[in-house]
Amino acid sequence: MTRLLQAAFAISMMLVAARSAEAQRPTPGEVVVVLAKEAPGTIAPELAELTALRRPPFDSFRSMEVLERRGLSLRVGTPAEVVLPNGRKLRIELQRIGPDGRFRVKVSIQREGEQDYLPLLQVVASPGDPFFVAGQSHQGGTLVIGIRLGDAA
Repeated sequence: MTRLLQAAFAISMMLVAARSAEAQRPTPGEVVVVLAKEAPGTIAPELAELTALRRPPFDSFRSMEVLERRGLSLRVGTPAEVVLPNGRKLRIELQRIGPDGRFRVKVSIQREGEQDYLPLLQVVASPGDPFFVAGQSHQGGTLVIGIRLGDAA
């Protein structure tokens, strides 16, 4: 029985070490900043096929223009910041990678010296599947921020 317990302990330690190594490996991602407007116009071709942007509340926008794309690399527990066109900061923190490969992410939007606009949003996202946050006014429209982590399976 003792050998069985030792083997079980050794296997569990190997699994913990493997998960720890995976958590420290950088996770690639991308932030896409979109200027969306309700006025008729065009939708950038790279956004037209994104299902999430064709559902409420995003389906009310009749034009969408990509303002910027920025690659990022996240490690579990280490936040990254992206300065948005309106001067606020998008803060993204990868909290953990689940056994199913999905990412638990914390997102907030902050402005220096003021209360957070988006104080805290927690999302569980599949690899390669973008999620979006919106609501800040900018240049006669609304900023829509897309975040994608990992690669699609």
